[in-house]
Amino acid sequence: MTLTHHHLAARSGQTRSLVVLLHGFGTNGAAMLGLATALSVALPDTTFLTPDAPDPAPGRPGGRMWFSIPELDGSSPEEADARLQASARLLDAFLDHQLSAHGLHASAVALLGFSQGAGMAYEVGPRRCDQMAGIVAISGRMKRKATLATEVRSKPPFLILAGADDPLITTEETTRTAACMSQAGIPAMRVLIGGTGHGISDDMLAVARDLKSALQAAT
Repeated sequence: MTLTHHHLAARSGQTRSLVVLLHGFGTNGAAMLGLATALSVALPDTTFLTPDAPDPAPGRPGGRMWFSIPELDGSSPEEADARLQASARLLDAFLDHQLSAHGLHASAVALLGFSQGAGMAYEVGPRRCDQMAGIVAISGRMKRKATLATEVRSKPPFLILAGADDPLITTEETTRTAACMSQAGIPAMRVLIGGTGHGISDDMLAVARDLKSALQAAT
């Protein structure tokens, strides 16, 4: 199985870098194209890729999910973990394929994930052998904190964005995530956005738009 995806070609006509946008639960890659368009203004030499998660999301027609959510669908924690790791393998292979197809090194690709997509970015990024340029994780949870330190293979800089009023990903959650990364030696900068819940606000977009500088600031 491979991941289907959508894309937005580089504005300049020449692809020097890739940004892979990972959607949240119940939506799909096409829904991330608007965000890609907004970011492309500051990154004219970047092609944006928006893969679809592998599994249909229950109760969300046309929506996809990267892993199951026991609280929503009655799956077991073990099943959710197995789906997470299966999706991680697919995403890992997708990144390898796209880098090869564009003739680029891992240092020319960044991930930006929202919610479940951020969870996938946490899972995949540090476990890849070749270090990526960086990762932006928006309003997401790191699912396997306990294994990160022993499984880390590279240390891409992370920008962690979260809404200060997010009822799902709390300030305490992002504090634990940042601490986990610090213990694993992964550079991370956390930014809390006031007046924002579980979503991608204009203020978040303003921070993420200058992706290159934001990633450099995390190092």
